Amino acid sequence: MNDPIIMKCGCTSQSHITAIKGVKLDKPIPSCFVHECTEIAETKPDLTGRMARCGCGKKVPSSWSEAFFEFQGEGSREATLKCKCGYYEVAHNSTGRSSNCKCRKFVPKGTHEFDRYYCGCNGWD
Repeated sequence: MNDPIIMKCGCTSQSHITAIKGVKLDKPIPSCFVHECTEIAETKPDLTGRMARCGCGKKVPSSWSEAFFEFQGEGSREATLKCKCGYYEVAHNSTGRSSNCKCRKFVPKGTHEFDRYYCGCNGWD
């Protein structure tokens, strides 16, 4: 198996883009369709000692080869863009848009205890 491509959003690449706005690309670009990310990470975070949890609660050692794996440790998208109140940074900076965010002062949540992955508990289709 090839080494997974790690995207800047913290996920492994789950897809490739073959065209942009109807124009076919010379070669496919790795992407994360969950976060609409096409930027490849410069470094691969160390997963030593980390655990990943599926939405169903199943836990496994963190691994880039897990399906829909998303790193949520130090410096990750989730650790830096999500507030301790549970809303993302954009909810604190939105002027003129309604938001349920009550804290109004963005404080990054920081390193999450678990990374995220999908175990297949709800099927694959």
